Amino acid sequence: MNWFSGKAALRYPVPPAPRTAVLVPFLRPAGRVRVFPDGWGAESRAFQPSALAADWRQLRALLGQEIPSLTHAIIVLAPGPDELLSECQRRDLWRAFRVPVFEQIVAENGTLLAAECEAHEGLHVESSKLEAGLQPAAGFQPAPHGLALEPCGCGRSTPRLKLLHRDREQHVLRHFDNVPLRPR
Repeated sequence: MNWFSGKAALRYPVPPAPRTAVLVPFLRPAGRVRVFPDGWGAESRAFQPSALAADWRQLRALLGQEIPSLTHAIIVLAPGPDELLSECQRRDLWRAFRVPVFEQIVAENGTLLAAECEAHEGLHVESSKLEAGLQPAAGFQPAPHGLALEPCGCGRSTPRLKLLHRDREQHVLRHFDNVPLRPR
């Protein structure tokens, strides 16, 4: 059986993907994207990636390292909305690597659930699985389904998760008509 069978490929935020090192085992390689299931090490360093995709824990461990080939982006892979970066964490990544930071919410098999675009105005919902996993916060009515949304700066009008604030590691999400939501 193929080790990558049943796994999704990384969807690079602004195609085409440059040489990208994926440091998690739940995605498969495709094109110029290579997977290093054991994380950052000699092999991934020798690959000389222009972009990195990893979870916050892995990226935090790299903050003190110089990666000269890193010129395009950092893609932070989160298992759910409650694991998105704080403003402080985003700032730390920018200070360390000086490349744009994009966030993606991915399922255990690598399926993309939500992704930040180049406009950085929230994460576009890419899967009904994520949408079904969110419920309105106490005291708020759920947003009606099919409600038209303001287009994002990227031009898409798909539902987006937006953080109201990122401070103190607390995340309040907005969905559809800006009704605050909490993950189930």
